[in-house]
Amino acid sequence: MTRPERGTVLGIKATLLFCRVFGRRGAGVLLAVITFYYALFAGPARRASQDYLRRIGQPHGFWASWRHIYTFARCALDRVFLVRGETSRFRITHTGIEHLRALQQQGKGALLLGAHLGSFEAMRASSVDKRLPIHILAYWQNAKMINDFLRTVRADFDVRVIPIDPRDTSYILTAKEAIERGELVAVLGDRVGVNEKTCTAQFLGAPARFPTGPYTLAALLKCPIYLTFGLYHGPDRYDLYCEPFAEQLELPRGRREAATAAHVQRYAERLEHYCRLAPLNWFNFYEFWRAE
Repeated sequence: MTRPERGTVLGIKATLLFCRVFGRRGAGVLLAVITFYYALFAGPARRASQDYLRRIGQPHGFWASWRHIYTFARCALDRVFLVRGETSRFRITHTGIEHLRALQQQGKGALLLGAHLGSFEAMRASSVDKRLPIHILAYWQNAKMINDFLRTVRADFDVRVIPIDPRDTSYILTAKEAIERGELVAVLGDRVGVNEKTCTAQFLGAPARFPTGPYTLAALLKCPIYLTFGLYHGPDRYDLYCEPFAEQLELPRGRREAATAAHVQRYAERLEHYCRLAPLNWFNFYEFWRAE
């Protein structure tokens, strides 16, 4: 498991404990204190936050970095209640939901391409129809830990995680079967896994590495691809976005690398667009623009 993923799971477990002991309001206050100390003493995460904030043209001093880290903690807190099905607590708006409704009416499946930006749980919890399953692709070790956590929040929670194992390609068949049943499969396209193939794209004015796996998978699935983001805009408010990325992604033989690079660059450009809509929603607290 990568350090960013491990930190996410530990942070969510701590949030669950705070909710149980202090309630939602008390947990929010406590998180403000804890994230202050985290921003103060977790040098690598703070510097990564400040680097990102500088690149996106935002204030990037200590307090700006604290607000950035606190936004992540608030989304983690909200995730507990979204998993519990308490969506009535939140004001959630939708842009582009007509695309998912059309898929549902046609009985077609699709690949949802997201990022560690805002809350995917808000997108899943308020999907167009609770009967429309959304499967999440995640590396096996991450998937097991997240599954275990989610079931401690809600024992009957239907997680629907498809574990990715680089040594076993059966996950591709599992995803394809879900698509053929008219279901949705979600994958995040901004964080590189261990030994994962990558492609460099311009992102916020500098080259950054992105995984190529989502595009290889999309080409194999031969299904529509949509970008999806759930942006946090203050207490209890989320704006959800869905937009078409490709009706069917193709990677022609002989120019596969160039075609993949073009798709990755287009993804990076749309990701930058949504980052600018909600700059504090970027939750990659590590050296994202590190040298090749």
